[in-house]
Amino acid sequence: MQHWEYLVRVFELNKDDEVVVDYVTQTYPDRSWKELPEYDPLTLEAWLNQAGQEGWELVKIEGVSAQGKKGDVGLAYPPSYPGWWHHYLCIFRRLRSE
Repeated sequence: MQHWEYLVRVFELNKDDEVVVDYVTQTYPDRSWKELPEYDPLTLEAWLNQAGQEGWELVKIEGVSAQGKKGDVGLAYPPSYPGWWHHYLCIFRRLRSE
């Protein structure tokens, strides 16, 4: 029987993260990760593609204001305009066969 398996992660846009550096270096050899803006969306692309390579399908993504020290995620209320996000709550799923 097949069942859905879920993965929930908060990704922070961080161009200096090892996953991002490796991804940009290998996928975009004509670009330097050092020259990326601090919160370039390419950093999120790196994490999403890594999850995809592991068979995970992104089913929901939502910008969050921050992740707390206890692991909680939150939104500023009222949200600041224009709503700049550096953290993204991502929910993935994949089929698991048993």
